[in-house]
Amino acid sequence: MIKMLTAWTGEIDDIDDAWKDICQYIDLDGLKKNSAGLLFCHSDFVESGVAVEICRRLPFDVIGMTTMAGANLYGSSPYGLFLTILTSDDVDFETACTAPLDSKNYREKMTEAYGAARGKLSGDPVFIISFLPYLQDLSGAEIVKSFDSICGGIPIWGSIASGSDMSYEGCRIFGKKTVHEAALAMLLLRGEVTPEFINTSIPERNIRENRGEITDSEGCILRAVNGKAVQSYFEEMGLVIRGEDSTTTPMLVDYGDQSAPVALAIYHIDQEGGLLCGGEVPKGAMIAVGEIDDEGILETAGESIAKILASGRKEGILMLPCVTRYIMLAPSQGDEMKLVMEGLGKEIPWFLGYSGGEVCPVRDSGGNLHNRFHNFTFSACVF
Repeated sequence: MIKMLTAWTGEIDDIDDAWKDICQYIDLDGLKKNSAGLLFCHSDFVESGVAVEICRRLPFDVIGMTTMAGANLYGSSPYGLFLTILTSDDVDFETACTAPLDSKNYREKMTEAYGAARGKLSGDPVFIISFLPYLQDLSGAEIVKSFDSICGGIPIWGSIASGSDMSYEGCRIFGKKTVHEAALAMLLLRGEVTPEFINTSIPERNIRENRGEITDSEGCILRAVNGKAVQSYFEEMGLVIRGEDSTTTPMLVDYGDQSAPVALAIYHIDQEGGLLCGGEVPKGAMIAVGEIDDEGILETAGESIAKILASGRKEGILMLPCVTRYIMLAPSQGDEMKLVMEGLGKEIPWFLGYSGGEVCPVRDSGGNLHNRFHNFTFSACVF
């Protein structure tokens, strides 16, 4: 069984004051035999050196990422550092951090890092938490697909780092007591742990009834639907996709395995008119177009909270909603965090941070988990 503890500080510049804040929430001498940390913070904590120094002061390994905003049962802030500790007598933890990734070497570097961490455990992990770098030449979906293959389909939950704005500058990953720009960090868990994964994205009422079959695609690039060029298909629906607003148009992709459809963003329009999407868009999959609005964001957050509470889990809750949800709620950007704080209270330890792209397994009709990359989604992992 895992016990979860969480703390936070708003002290960006003074490491000793920040450390005092952390220690007032967590008794580091009272931890169980095995522990690991998850750290999330505003990018200013990287610049000041406070984030790395906290990692170095902790007596166990830490992985983490920068985030645009965070919250736990003690408070919320876009300018905070949030530390979550997982501790257990019967679960083993092992961390790894890859060398810098690029589009040519990423599979090799991920295989090497995973193999090194796996070799320190007595057997295969039952679950992996992973934080991915933001890379312009390599998509999160490609990284997740490769990681899934490398680890043999073991459930992976996590996120791409987010920054202080949508430029993605300043996105960083933490691992092995230091900070990285292009590395992937992973935490392998082996033992008596059976997390439950919850994700909600777009309310059904915000999804158009039209469904189309993908008839031409390449990886994450969508080229044709129902035999028509994708732009023509959307135009017939009265929808024009432009580069400047493409990321606010959600697509729901049904992969045909009877798992819940996955919400994906449109990142870019290529020279041939194809749409680069946030995840894979294979031929034969069905798509529908959705709409994201304030009411829908809060509705799906509430739905996630209800599912979390209905699970009956009491040890801890990790939540990584999409950063687009936070941005779209402007000027009331804290409303989703406020809703979570009111809904979950302080009885169960929990943490929320905003994600640059969500990694969360989904179940098919047979109960089998499939690792998927999401956008626009409220993703949770419950112990």
